[in-house]
Amino acid sequence: MINILSSKHYKYLLVPVVLALTACTSKPREVHASIPLVSSNEAKPDQTILPANFSSILSNPSSTQLTHGQYDVTVMPTYVSALGYPCRKLIFSASNVQPKKRIACEITYKENDKLAKSWFLENAIIESDDNIAL
Repeated sequence: MINILSSKHYKYLLVPVVLALTACTSKPREVHASIPLVSSNEAKPDQTILPANFSSILSNPSSTQLTHGQYDVTVMPTYVSALGYPCRKLIFSASNVQPKKRIACEITYKENDKLAKSWFLENAIIESDDNIAL
């Protein structure tokens, strides 16, 4: 039988194995951001503001349903968006129509030098014929 790993070949195998083991056991460097990735924008968003009766329902974490005109709206649990806003998925259902989904987020903004907080219907990332406009 032929010895594939002769004494000459051990040194070529030893270097990659040692490098791999060293890389796997070393701690990655810690990175700290010196500037924020997203700046705080206190201007009022140019999105559709939801009616006041929606705000009270959406702000209540235990609420799961609301009605708006022809739609029965299922309100999904609250989650935090990438920008740090509390958001909820809304599923609009009407009879004999496929359900449509939108996202509503509670955004704090400055209005007349005072901080205000309202729920806004987020713009759809992908424009399609199943968008809901309130």
